[in-house]
Amino acid sequence: MNVLSIAADTLWIIALSIMAGAARVAWRRMDADVMVPMIGTWRLPRNLALIIPVAAAFAFGMALLWGHRHAAGLSYNVIFFGLRATLAAIIAMLHLQWLKGALATLESEGALKS
Repeated sequence: MNVLSIAADTLWIIALSIMAGAARVAWRRMDADVMVPMIGTWRLPRNLALIIPVAAAFAFGMALLWGHRHAAGLSYNVIFFGLRATLAAIIAMLHLQWLKGALATLESEGALKS
């Protein structure tokens, strides 16, 4: 374990906490029977729609962590740090953008609590 790996872990923890916090706020604005828009016309129940993206990001982050821990040499550590730091931010931003769109759609349908 080195400093770059720990720094990348910290960035993933921050990204996942932002995603989980936003999902929690959205969770409170929806009834249990709401079907949340995912991609196109595909919809999932609230429980799955808000948990799956965060869980998938966690699993993806764990795969990157495994690769980073098995990287040999400083150059690979720097590359993995850059990859993990960049992807943590990108995935969090994509999640927030999706959630914003989903909430806008649900609000226009009148499916959100006031």
